[in-house]
This record gives sequence, structure tokens and C-alpha cells, in this order.
Amino acid sequence: MASSIRTDLIIENIETTETKVTRHDLKVKEYDVDEMKISQVIITAEQEDLFNKKAGTYITIDTTAIVENDHETLLKIQKQIAEQINYLFQKHKIPNDALCLVVGLGNDNVTPDALGPSVVENVFVTKHLFDLHPEEIDQDGFRPVCAIAPGVMGNTGIETAEIVNSIIREVKPKFVIVVDALAARALNRVNKTIQISDAGISPGSGVGNKRKEISYDTIGVPVISIGVPTVVDAVTITSDAIDMLIRHIAYSLKDGRPSNNLVPTVMSGKKDLSKVELPDDKTLKNLFGEVGIMTNEEKHKLIFEVLTPQGLNYMVTTKEIDTNIKDLTHIVSRGINLALHKNIN
Repeated sequence: MASSIRTDLIIENIETTETKVTRHDLKVKEYDVDEMKISQVIITAEQEDLFNKKAGTYITIDTTAIVENDHETLLKIQKQIAEQINYLFQKHKIPNDALCLVVGLGNDNVTPDALGPSVVENVFVTKHLFDLHPEEIDQDGFRPVCAIAPGVMGNTGIETAEIVNSIIREVKPKFVIVVDALAARALNRVNKTIQISDAGISPGSGVGNKRKEISYDTIGVPVISIGVPTVVDAVTITSDAIDMLIRHIAYSLKDGRPSNNLVPTVMSGKKDLSKVELPDDKTLKNLFGEVGIMTNEEKHKLIFEVLTPQGLNYMVTTKEIDTNIKDLTHIVSRGINLALHKNIN
């Protein structure tokens, strides 16, 4: 049976039941900066099969500022994206004058998949200036940059990796930055998590439509990928809803509400249900049956088995996705511009 876990995020891969026991073997660094949680995970070649991810460095930026429209923190996120990209530049010894190709993956006709093409439209491209008017550009403060949004195979009939490979053979960039929308397995990560990696990317993998990967192994130059989860599947929504329901009822019981009045007549307001202490297994089983004592992974697998054969495991996004994509476009494109060009402030 195919896995019920549908995610592009390494941080979610290492949270699963099967891999949690091996976390002590991972090189993980976590710290907070300006209300952002930064996680850096290094996957070795020996761990690729275990975590279903290519070897490399994975940097995760978690923040709620994107969906809360916190302008000051949004500016800080841009700078943090630039800092993490520069860290990978240093890791791969990429010089300041190296030609960069920025690739925006995705379908700009589908809003949650339009992040890559939208970012490309806002990247500061300079290769033509270096080629045609080198005397008019500050070559110490800017680098040659070109960009392309190759579209999707359903529209072009061509594998995205084949298009990128063709451009690389002709243009000969020293490194590539790839931007794409991702899929998450948790509701609280949609539009709130930015993943930056030097392990490359497989377009469409998070939605079960995996295409040829774009990585150092396939194109011969370093690849830095930047992605944001903009969708989750119906399995995730159902599983998370059940978990929140259980925690809400546990909260109500602890608060002294009688068991025949667990649902209030008015909205009780937003609570951090993740911190609610669950009752013992006996109480959970009495209230919810076998589902109540299942682990999150077991619930995922059960719901996957129910929905997928019926063709009901839809991919779902937020109702504010139009605004979220616009904000994410500005954040990611400006972070890339800051990293690529020293004289951009």
C-alpha cells in the first residue's frame, strides 16, 4: 500500500512514528530568531531511504507572520531567507560573480501552485545587462542572474527537468535556485513554513505526481530549492480535525463541562489545543472507541485507506490563498534578491 504520508517537508518526515526513534542519529540544530523558529537538518547518504529524502542540508523557517500580515516580521523573514541562502552559498563555495539561473516551478493558472512563476516575475534579472552593457552595471554589487518559469508537463508536454537541462547546456549557469509550492501533512504548516535546501527537488512529489528531479546529480551544478507548503490532502484535514475534536472535548471535560453538554451554544474562541493534556486511554476509548487510542500515524493510515479508494483524497488549500501567495511571492523573491545582489537593500 502507498504511504499515507504526503509531505515535502523534512521536518514532518522526521516527526513520524517510524523515524522518531532515530532522531538522535540526525544532525539537527534548532534556534529562534525574531519570532521565527529555525531548524537545520542534515541528511546523510545512509539516511536517504529512511527519511525518503536526498542527502543534503534542509533549513526550515516556521512563522505565523505570513498569514497574520505582520509587516515588521515579514521584513525579517526576507532577511532570514537571504541569510540561509548565503549559508548554502558558502557551503558550496559559490562566488559573488557566479551566474545564477532561477527556476519557478508550478502552474500560474492554479493559485496554490503559482508561487514559483510569481517569484520569477519579481526576481531582479541582470544577465542581459552583463552581456550587453557591462560598463553600466556595478559588477561588485550585482551578479548575473537569469530566470525562467518552464510551466508544467500537462501544458508543455515536456518534463520540467528536460527544459531546465536544455537551458543549462546553453546558458551554463554556475548554480540554480528552484522555487516551488509544496505539500504539507499538517494544517498548521500551510503558508507558515519555508524550506530551503541544497538537496534539489522533485516537482509534484508532494501531490503524488512525481517528475524527474532537479538536483546536482541530474544537472551537474549546485541546486538550492526554496519551497512553501500551500496545500494539504483530505487525509490530513480529517486526521487533524479528529485530533482537535478529541483535544477540545478533553479540554471541556477538564473545565468541568458535563458530558451531555460538550458542545457550547456559542463559539468558545481560539485555543491552543495542542497543549491540552489528553485523558487516559480508558477514557479516550470510552469516548471515541478504537480511534481515540490510535496514534496520529495510525489515524492517517486508516483515513487514507477509507478515502483514497473512493477518489476522495483531495488536495485542499486555504480560502485566503490569493493573498497568501502574493505575500509569499514578495517575501521569497525579495529574500532571493537580497542573497544574489549585495547592493540591494
